[in-house]
Amino acid sequence: PLPQRCGYHGRTVQSVCTGFQKRRNIHLSDTIMGFVRPNGQFGIRNYITVISLVQCANRTCTMIAEQTGSAPIYTDYGCGQYEDATRRTELGMIRAGTSPNIYGCVLVSLGCQWTDPEKIKKEIEKFGKKVVHICIQDVGGVSKACQLGVAAIRQMQAEIAQLKRVPCPMNQLVIGVTCGGSDWTSSICGNNCEGVAVRLLSQKGCSFLDWGIRGLPGGEELAVNLAVNREVGCRILDIASEYRQDVYKTTGQHISDVNPTPGNKAGGITTMIEKALSNSKMRGGVPIQGVLEIGQQIPPGAHGMFMLDERMGGNDVFVTTSIAMAGAHAIIFTTGNGSPLGNALLPIIKLTGNPRVSTYLSEMIDYSSSDVLAGNKTVEQAGQELYDVIIDVLNGKPTKAELIGDVSYSVPPVGKC
Repeated sequence: PLPQRCGYHGRTVQSVCTGFQKRRNIHLSDTIMGFVRPNGQFGIRNYITVISLVQCANRTCTMIAEQTGSAPIYTDYGCGQYEDATRRTELGMIRAGTSPNIYGCVLVSLGCQWTDPEKIKKEIEKFGKKVVHICIQDVGGVSKACQLGVAAIRQMQAEIAQLKRVPCPMNQLVIGVTCGGSDWTSSICGNNCEGVAVRLLSQKGCSFLDWGIRGLPGGEELAVNLAVNREVGCRILDIASEYRQDVYKTTGQHISDVNPTPGNKAGGITTMIEKALSNSKMRGGVPIQGVLEIGQQIPPGAHGMFMLDERMGGNDVFVTTSIAMAGAHAIIFTTGNGSPLGNALLPIIKLTGNPRVSTYLSEMIDYSSSDVLAGNKTVEQAGQELYDVIIDVLNGKPTKAELIGDVSYSVPPVGKC
C-alpha cells in the first residue's frame, strides 16, 4: 500500500474544475492537478508533518509520526544556540510548516527550549495552514503529548480525505534542480536530460531553484552567461570567489582538494571543473534571474531560474532542504551512483544515466536515461520522457523516495563554508 502521506491512493484524476480554469484564463495543457490553499497558493501533495522544536522532543515526534504515517522533522538544536543560529533554526521550522505541499503540522516543544513556539505557530498560520502546538511539560508528559498529537493529525487526515485535485497553473510551479552522487554518466546522460526537461517546463512558465554554489567553481562563466543583467552576473562571481577564499581560510585546503568527492572519483569524475561543467547542463539554458539566500523565496510575480547561495549546505540533505525552504513544489535530482534521498516537504524525482544503477538500484530511481549512453535514444527524446515522468509526479504519482518513506529534512547551519 502507498504511504498515507503521498495523498495519491492510486487514482487517476479525471475531473476538471472549469471554473478554476476560467478564472485564471489558463489552457488545460498548461495546468497540473493540485490542491488550492487558503492563501491562494497550491500544492501537489497534502503532507502532514510533525515538527520537533528542540532535540529533547525528537523521540516524541517519532512516536506521533509512527502512529499516523506522517513525516517527522527533527532538530539537533532548539536550545543552546546563539542568536543567528537560533533564527536559522526557527526559520527552518517555519518554512517547513508553510511549504505549499503541507496541509498542516503539529509542533512539539519541551517547554524550556530557546526556540519560540508561539512565534513559529503564528508565522505558519499566516499562510492559512492548520497548526497545533503541543508542549510536553504543559500537557503532562510524553504519553499525553502523543495522544494529543495523534488526535490532531487524525482530524487533519479526515479533512484531507474530502479534498479533490483541481487544475492549477504550471506558471506558479517552483521546481528544484540538483544532483548528488555524480559519476561520469551524469554529464553525458543525466544532467543533459534534466536540462531538456527543465527547458520544456520553462516553456510552461515554471520557475526553478538551482542549488549551484558548491558545484560552481570552474563553471562560473557558464552561469554568468545566463545572468539576466550585470548585477546578477557579478553576484554569482562574487559568491564563487568568496567561497574559494572562505574554504582556504577555514581549512587550509583548496576546493579541488576535497571536491570531487571520493564517490565522484570512484565514479569516473576527475576534476572540479569537469564536475562544474556537468552541473551547468541541468539549467537547460534558462536565464538566471537572481540569487537567493537560504530561507528566501522567489519574489512574487518573478519567473525563471534562481540560484541558492547555500555555501554552508553542501551535502545533499542540506541542499534539498534549502530548496524546500525556498518554497519548491518538487525537485529533479540527477544521481550517477544512486541515492535514496527524499524530503519531508516535497517529492524528489531521481534520474540516472548509469545502466547498472538503473537496474541494481531500481527501487530508488524514477527514470533512467541510460538508453542515451547506449545510442538507442537521443538526449531530446530522453528529456521528453523525463518531462512526462515529472508531470505524472506533479499530478500525484508517488516517487520512489516517497514509496521508500525517506523524509529527510535538515536545516543548513549558519556560515559561509
